[in-house]
Amino acid sequence: MVYDKPKNDLAEITLIGTGGGYGESCVIHYGNDMWAVVDSCENPNSKECLPLSYLRKIGVDVNNDVKLIVCTHWHNDHILGLSKLFSECGNAILCYGKANDRKKFLTLVALDYQKIKDEASLSSTTEFVACLKIARERKLQVKNAIADRLLIKDDKIPASITSLSPSDFVIEQFDSEISTLIKDYGSPEKKIVLQHPNDKSVVLLLEIGCHKILLGADLEVSSDNRKGWLDIIDHSEAVRNKKSTLFKIPHHGSENGFHDRIWLELLEINPIGKLTPWNRNQGLPESEMVKKYLEKSQSLFITSPIILNKKPKDRDRSTKKLIEFFNKKVFEVKYKMGIIRSRIELDNASATWQVSYDGEAFEIPKVA
Repeated sequence: MVYDKPKNDLAEITLIGTGGGYGESCVIHYGNDMWAVVDSCENPNSKECLPLSYLRKIGVDVNNDVKLIVCTHWHNDHILGLSKLFSECGNAILCYGKANDRKKFLTLVALDYQKIKDEASLSSTTEFVACLKIARERKLQVKNAIADRLLIKDDKIPASITSLSPSDFVIEQFDSEISTLIKDYGSPEKKIVLQHPNDKSVVLLLEIGCHKILLGADLEVSSDNRKGWLDIIDHSEAVRNKKSTLFKIPHHGSENGFHDRIWLELLEINPIGKLTPWNRNQGLPESEMVKKYLEKSQSLFITSPIILNKKPKDRDRSTKKLIEFFNKKVFEVKYKMGIIRSRIELDNASATWQVSYDGEAFEIPKVA
């Protein structure tokens, strides 16, 4: 893959993954040297902010040309390095999922931040506090992501980025959860444990020129259509008659991020699929889900190899072939960076995505 800056009339969606559960980030060019970054991740050895390094490597003026930074949810594998990224992007708006009672949420963050010296706080709290401090110094209002909120728009290109979640119901639940956490926080050794954090994840719809892209973050499917993917499908006005041709598959391709209605109602037939694996515990995505995503996608790309669930099961022939393929790529859980870059002509409705990749990333082959 050649590391070059895209021309002004090209859209770019670049997924950066680290393997081993160390994090992911998505870098977006939406035309005319306008950039956005979704989430952040680090090299665990050097603490290098990977989306920042990528932007600099291809020659982007990060101080001026990055216009939006979105933190999809408060998990270490989506937030580490975010404060360094934000500090270098002097013209960027910071956005994260809304907490209904902002003051109460910041009280919770402050309580956890005080525990850093006791090594009982979350590293994500450190990132959050640093980002809020930068926003305060710049006198910037942090933008909250909620269902169907336009985060950024440029009519000249045209281009827009809209948050599709979290839902009003999830925000209300989060408010109650924060109250309980503050009340029960207790001893200095007690860490914050958020309930169902992926419910609060920010899904984004990108409309760039003639094309639409869906970034699934870590949002899961719930049986309650007031939250998760069913809330988007049943209630979102932003996605009406807008089907995407490129899909960042949610939650490392796990079963809880899959629903047939996502593929039928939110995506064009056979879109390009991209994902990052989770190579801890049993490993994600599992072989059965890889098979499903291959069937649904025109092409499926992953940022690094998967450690598949190797529990003995009866499997069909095609699934066994997938396991044989990935078994050749089983490795100790280490930092392994992969980059999947997709580019397309902004104003050409019949254009197709041109995908290239580097590092540990590769296209998963279809099996008979």
